[in-house]
Amino acid sequence: MEIEEYARIAAVEDAHWWYRNTRALVADLLADRLRTPRIEPDAALRILDAGCGPGGNGAWLAEHGEVVGVDLSPDALAFVSARRPGTRPVRGSVTALPLASASVDVAIAVTVLYAVDDDVAAVHELARVLRPGGAIVLVEPAFDSLRRGHDDVVHGKRRYRRGRLRALVEAAGLCTERATYAYSFLAPPAAALGALDRVRRPSSAPPDESDVDRRGLDRVFAPLAAQERRWLARHDVAVGTSLFLLATKPLP
Repeated sequence: MEIEEYARIAAVEDAHWWYRNTRALVADLLADRLRTPRIEPDAALRILDAGCGPGGNGAWLAEHGEVVGVDLSPDALAFVSARRPGTRPVRGSVTALPLASASVDVAIAVTVLYAVDDDVAAVHELARVLRPGGAIVLVEPAFDSLRRGHDDVVHGKRRYRRGRLRALVEAAGLCTERATYAYSFLAPPAAALGALDRVRRPSSAPPDESDVDRRGLDRVFAPLAAQERRWLARHDVAVGTSLFLLATKPLP
């Protein structure tokens, strides 16, 4: 991803409704894991923000333990160093994490797998560094039919259906605890935008600018996201622009 896109994300990730709501949904999924008493009560949780980008997605986890943000881009890590004092930036690839096996209690990876060449290797690496009993939350764009110009800008290679992502994590030895779509209210406009992109822009044309900083509709989408989040507390959603998956590593 280009530095301009990291800069756009860094500028909005604390306030933009999508980032705030995504963090809230991740926190909901991890709530029990973050509250669970440790075998060593004085030891802090070791938390991985894989493919951390500018660092906003995982910065909130610093109140629960020691956060390591791994990213291949030095530009992304520069933003982490400058703006996220609770996250330790480490350069590395999600397909070859520079961490010891079974060294992480909790991991998150937000819109990471769809941008790597080998998502199978990435999931196996995430499983490798996770301790037995540890938990991971993956958040990925959903449904290839909802692909649009933004995916090209951020070099997204694929989108996921629930069955495919679940099969990936279970092939890596993890157990799926929850898998649901989210942002169902965005699916119709995303489909329309994707169709419009395909009509307006030939495949050979350069991608349009990212839609990360389009905040004019925050007042419309934030209440819808909050309402859906209340529903997700007890129910799954059958369609949406994002897919959330919670998985755990079995105990020996």
